[in-house]
Amino acid sequence: MAAVSAALILPVRNRKAYTLAILHQLKMQIAQCSAEQVIHIVVVDDGSTDGTPELIEQAFADVHLLPGDGNLWWTGAIAHGMQYSHQQLQTDYIVWLNDDITLSDDFIAQLLTLCQNSLQQKIITGGIVCDQSHPDWIVFGGVIASQPINSLQQFDQTSSIKVDTLNGNIAVMPTQLITDIGLPNATRFRHYGGDYEYICRAKEAGYDIKLSNQLKASTDWQPSDVIRYMPLWIQWYISRTLADKYAILSSLTNRKSPHNVEHMVNSIHRQSNQVPRWTYSLFHAKKLIKLIGSEFIPTSVRREQVETYFKKNNVPKDVVQSVLGS
Repeated sequence: MAAVSAALILPVRNRKAYTLAILHQLKMQIAQCSAEQVIHIVVVDDGSTDGTPELIEQAFADVHLLPGDGNLWWTGAIAHGMQYSHQQLQTDYIVWLNDDITLSDDFIAQLLTLCQNSLQQKIITGGIVCDQSHPDWIVFGGVIASQPINSLQQFDQTSSIKVDTLNGNIAVMPTQLITDIGLPNATRFRHYGGDYEYICRAKEAGYDIKLSNQLKASTDWQPSDVIRYMPLWIQWYISRTLADKYAILSSLTNRKSPHNVEHMVNSIHRQSNQVPRWTYSLFHAKKLIKLIGSEFIPTSVRREQVETYFKKNNVPKDVVQSVLGS
């Protein structure tokens, strides 16, 4: 088995239970690797106040712990970890990982096999994250023509699928990519969209983008998580109170929401160097009009559109019932 080195980058903030759990998993799996395989864990802690960095220092002395001031967000933390890995660790590969997932027992073994098989090749490979209660339902993975890969059945006798872009929960890339295209854009895409934009940029630079069902993890995907990622007009449709509707409107300016205007406009104008400020205001106004205007669409039409959305995204029936009843 050829020697290979990788840096696993985890951006974290105030989720010590998740962070410590995945670090324990990684420590146990890495301990089973041969001495020739060098795997570094790089944790970028963006100003946690719940004791996360102190616990890591006590329990995981081998972890490279990089501090942030609370303003890195996801993309800034990932970029910081990538730059450190490139300049200080000089590994063959960089791996993005979110801390709120449970890795498969053979994750590191599969990762090393993947890296060895694609060494010196311009390939980026993403992994799949399935719901713990519905193992065939992929909640994070890759995207083809704006449609997420959401079922294990889509692999259909193949272990990998060519995709347009990837979610950042699990992504494996050659460190050479940083030399080729730079780092993720933490200025334009502070939290959401940094993964999609970077992978799209890599694809334009000639990299193949693949999604593998061999790199697996799971997560406890709740109805509230489904709702958070649903189109806003569906959230508006199922909202029960004025407070719910106000929260939906507020999500347009909340950086922690996947529907925030900053992220959406920057994604639309990804290839533009600058976006005029009025573009954000106009987009915001259009979204408000669309949401309020949806009240005038017949209920039967909206219900049919909602059912189509759930079916297209492979949402299990019991989850749909929980969402619509919540």
